[in-house]
Amino acid sequence: MIQEIPYAGWKRNLRLQSPTTELIVTLDVGPRIIRYAGHEARNVFAEVPEQLGQSGEKEWMLRGGHRFWTAPEAAHSYELDNGPVTWKKLGENAVEIIQPPSQDFGMHKTMQIDLLENEVVRVTHRLLNIGPKPLDITPWALSVMAPGGTAVIPQPCLDFHPSEFPEGRQTCPEDFLPNRELILWSYTDITDRRYMFSEQFLRVAQHPEMRATKIGLKFATGWVAYQNGDYVFAKHLTYDPLVPYPDRGANFELFTNAKILELESLAPQLPLAPGAVRDLVEHWVLHKTTEDLRGENAAKKFFAGLPKMG
Repeated sequence: MIQEIPYAGWKRNLRLQSPTTELIVTLDVGPRIIRYAGHEARNVFAEVPEQLGQSGEKEWMLRGGHRFWTAPEAAHSYELDNGPVTWKKLGENAVEIIQPPSQDFGMHKTMQIDLLENEVVRVTHRLLNIGPKPLDITPWALSVMAPGGTAVIPQPCLDFHPSEFPEGRQTCPEDFLPNRELILWSYTDITDRRYMFSEQFLRVAQHPEMRATKIGLKFATGWVAYQNGDYVFAKHLTYDPLVPYPDRGANFELFTNAKILELESLAPQLPLAPGAVRDLVEHWVLHKTTEDLRGENAAKKFFAGLPKMG
């Protein structure tokens, strides 16, 4: 079901319902998915109470929810999204949210939302160059998660150093090379107790009394998750090792401070020619569970049960 409703002080919002979940997209401001939740359940996205129901501000507003930025972070990222957007229906279970073109930055952003089988949500962030020159920017999708939860990020399987391989196992050149990159910011403290590495996962807790921190990863195509209470939000990201990405090669970034935690994906950063379009696609699921994904076996079981994306 797709219908316009009032929500959080805004008169015009779009609700997309599946059998067990709903998304609410603001139309008075945006493009922004302000709510993703089970029916009658708490929003898995953060909401900034004093910014809800407002519009027309002269400075950029966090608000919460899921937003569409452009990377690398600069003035164009903070293009105001405080005004109304339009929308159109694309078939039975899909909509397109259309922000007015930005003449200041020569770009036009739209967001397409598709409700797929098995309650998978596909969100396509589409960036069009409407200017006369190539743009050195790329889509950046940020999910602002409600406080109090823990992000869970799968890591490559832990292996042995080649000198310690079991008898009979042959080595290959790749065995001597690194298999992951961790990108740090000037305010990232690697001794921060919110970062918890285990054999197969990196977990990052949102903490109400700790300052901002951020990491970036070259994350192989797959799922990342955020558990808050008995709901787990998961998003599927893609990675192409043959093309460059922003921020020293990151296609996934995580930011957290005392109020929120953000799960962020980034598209490849290649010159976007006049008239050209670049898409950044995420797939989402929302599961209710009694398992605590801070446990290794529970996390393995959860990720093993997620849909296999093509």
